[in-house]
Amino acid sequence: MSVNRRNGPAGSLTDVPGNNPRRIGVLGGTFDPPHNGHVLAGIEARDRLNLDLVVFTVANDPWQKTGVGGLREADLTRAELRLSMVEAALEGHRGLQADDLEMKRGGPTYTADTLLELEERYPGADLFLLIGSDVALALDSWVRPDEVRRHATIVVMDRPGHDGGRPPSGWNYELLEAPLLQISAVEIRNRVGSGKSVDGEVPVGVADLIEQHGLYRTQR
Repeated sequence: MSVNRRNGPAGSLTDVPGNNPRRIGVLGGTFDPPHNGHVLAGIEARDRLNLDLVVFTVANDPWQKTGVGGLREADLTRAELRLSMVEAALEGHRGLQADDLEMKRGGPTYTADTLLELEERYPGADLFLLIGSDVALALDSWVRPDEVRRHATIVVMDRPGHDGGRPPSGWNYELLEAPLLQISAVEIRNRVGSGKSVDGEVPVGVADLIEQHGLYRTQR
């Protein structure tokens, strides 16, 4: 379990006065629902990269899923409830924090915009964009990719079943080698829709919210 630097230097530690976080991980996603794999990824990134804070940014409208991905917006759990599930998932975990900045911004969620907002909120801090190996190859297709690479260190985390996925040529990145869980939100939704238990796959607080709101009862 280690961090390997690839394709040249990326990221540096900058002194910020006071108690402001100086090294911030950014873990974005739909989180529909958040599961134990998400939480473990945040913990591993926090500990292996010596991060002061990992923000879980909840996508307002994940355009890669609702647009080219073919997911209907009506099939997406409303953002406020997804945020509540992330807050429940992270409860008690030091340095892991749910963030609603993408929801407040509204419209399609673009990582370039998120990084710019976080830079304004935490001036002088180093941002580390945490992505799974399943999406690394598609970085060139993101909106304003040059801004993404300019404003954050890209950190690739091997996702089980997608080992070896790496950014396209020209992207500086770090590889975080850490144990992750083979869990997917799609599988969880399908299990709930089939009346099966998801114990051990989502935090207890998330399971309670799924039950309270009757989420995923109809399989997508």
